[in-house]
Amino acid sequence: MMGLPRWKLRRARGEDAPAVAAMHIHSRRLAYRGMVPDAHLDGDDVATRAARYDFDAAAPGAPETWIAVDGDDVVGFVTVAPSRDEDLSGLGEVRSLYVAPDRWRSGVGSALLAQAEVLLRDAGFHEAHLWVLEGNTRARRFYERAGWAPDGALKVVEIGGRPLAVVRYRKAAAGTLAPMENRQPVVASIRTERVELVSMSLAFMQALVAGDLDAATREMGADLPADLAEDLRNFLNYRIPDLEADPSIRPWLGRGIIWSHPNGRLELIGSIGFHNAPDETGRVEIGYRIVPPFRRRGIVTECVRALLAWAEAQGVHRFRASVAPGNVASLATIRSFGFHQVGVQIDEIDGEELVFHLDRPSGEASAAGD
Repeated sequence: MMGLPRWKLRRARGEDAPAVAAMHIHSRRLAYRGMVPDAHLDGDDVATRAARYDFDAAAPGAPETWIAVDGDDVVGFVTVAPSRDEDLSGLGEVRSLYVAPDRWRSGVGSALLAQAEVLLRDAGFHEAHLWVLEGNTRARRFYERAGWAPDGALKVVEIGGRPLAVVRYRKAAAGTLAPMENRQPVVASIRTERVELVSMSLAFMQALVAGDLDAATREMGADLPADLAEDLRNFLNYRIPDLEADPSIRPWLGRGIIWSHPNGRLELIGSIGFHNAPDETGRVEIGYRIVPPFRRRGIVTECVRALLAWAEAQGVHRFRASVAPGNVASLATIRSFGFHQVGVQIDEIDGEELVFHLDRPSGEASAAGD
């Protein structure tokens, strides 16, 4: 069963420098490949980069670095300090934030960024900024989801002999540039053995409804089926108003099932999620679908197992599912997890459905066959 994150945050120490440097180099190579010259990325070495850090510095205004560690492994770091920008004197700055590639979308980056904001706020900064490569769309989406916004400043820097544009983002250290009630939460992905379950943002849903598949693809960070909007039409009609009214329910709603091909291409091959946040009895209803080429590979079972485990980590142990009588494969899947039929209902869209419940005491195994 998947549990709570194993990693923890702590302040970096001098002896951490080599491990941080190794992770830093690996992350830069994957994040910047194609933007920064290969010779520059591949020429980096641990000893040289580690020598640039001064984690034990205690002077006022010295950079402060915090790391995310999983056992003996460094899986991310963030560095904050007073701003170096002449026009932003008196502001704080997030100087760098890197996460090990195998922990992207795991919540590590969000936790480090939140820690950076706390550190800057506690240091007396009411606003902070950071710089990001203009072409680094993955990082820009990450910061924007966390409430950071471009302030219009742009400059060109030389990296490895190539001129590259960087843009500046800013955020209030004690809040966000947007009203808190309108802020969409950052939702960590759920990783399974073979796929990643990525939360569908409000912007993603709105782009699908508007027929802007390119925008939806950028928001999800994966290739999408051309007919996805039609397949999710009923889901979108219900969930967009729900999410607009209460952004906090987003972790419970739809997630894209993301498959990573050997060449690195990411593809959305299905969706899974709960119909809403837990009801007054603490029950949630699960739903899922997967495109035909990926059926009968055990992927749905893998995803259901992971999502139920995630819900149990949030303290929810009561589940519901509704399945058409003729959907043999789905009936077999939910029964393998211990769901039992409690009734029949007529859905205004899907027609007759069999209704199943699963009530599992806390601590009971959450995976079929475990």
